[in-house]
Amino acid sequence: MRKANGSAFGSSASRKINAKICAFLMMLSLVFPAAVLSSPGDPLTWRDSTWDYRTEDSSDVQSEIKPWRMAGVASLTLIAYGAAYGFVLKKGWWGEKGQGFHFENDFEYALNLDKIGHFAAGVAFGEFFYEGYRWAGASEFQSYLYAGLSALATHIAIDIKDGFAPKWGFSVFDVLSGGLGGFLPMAERYVPLFKYIDLKWSYWINSNAYYNHEHGASGGIFTDDYVNHTYWLSVKPYRMLPEKARKYYPSWLAIAVGLSIDERSFTKEPNPHREVYLAFDYDLEAFRPQSRLARTVIKALNYFKLPAPTIQIYPKFNWYLLYPIKF
Repeated sequence: MRKANGSAFGSSASRKINAKICAFLMMLSLVFPAAVLSSPGDPLTWRDSTWDYRTEDSSDVQSEIKPWRMAGVASLTLIAYGAAYGFVLKKGWWGEKGQGFHFENDFEYALNLDKIGHFAAGVAFGEFFYEGYRWAGASEFQSYLYAGLSALATHIAIDIKDGFAPKWGFSVFDVLSGGLGGFLPMAERYVPLFKYIDLKWSYWINSNAYYNHEHGASGGIFTDDYVNHTYWLSVKPYRMLPEKARKYYPSWLAIAVGLSIDERSFTKEPNPHREVYLAFDYDLEAFRPQSRLARTVIKALNYFKLPAPTIQIYPKFNWYLLYPIKF
């Protein structure tokens, strides 16, 4: 009986592997013809490797601060903060009685992946504030600067509140991580290196290790579910190639390196470890839309790592057809 079951299992595993191989080959059959058929004569909406979203902001948005718009940005920000506190953060903070203000630097928590998470949150705040200040009429540089400072102030406020919570504390390094993230949009505009790389995030619940633990009144918040988070550094090879070689490589195809952690970080089992991934990625900014609204939407979507063929290269080898969905 055991032999028969083993055979059935082996057959099932073999079918899964064959299905992955077939799907992978199908993906290659779609990608590389697209690379060959793309020619240097294609329009700039497809093949302009020097253009980026941010350099056009100074030419299509006039700088003249409008007080009523600035007031609208401030009001929307306060409403968003109030909703976040009322529906999510208050439960986590005040599920138990608070205590006096204190500091805590949690260097062992989530193998420090949470520091990257705070950085990513700072990026989101920075983009949000930038669009608001730009819409209100601030200059391009002012909008980036104020956005970064606003993201930093937001993290300071959150961590001050954490400083009174029984299970947390004010973390200087969390604040620094989030504050630096708030200035990433500014760096992407003014530092040439960021024409070639992107920071991205993916999330899919493959493990319930985080949610199976007690989290007080909050019940657990997905932003803290680092077992299922993966943070990516996405590189754009097309922009690095010599001009003559670009016709052989699709401008939207990027390569990403990802970092995650295994569930033992929350189950308290021994030897928790980080996980490293290598994956195909899609540079959505290669598709150049003409309207500023469309550019803003694409710019936001490009922070998310979409499912793609991926291999795990540390601490063991594995591969997935559409990671972060593991099958």
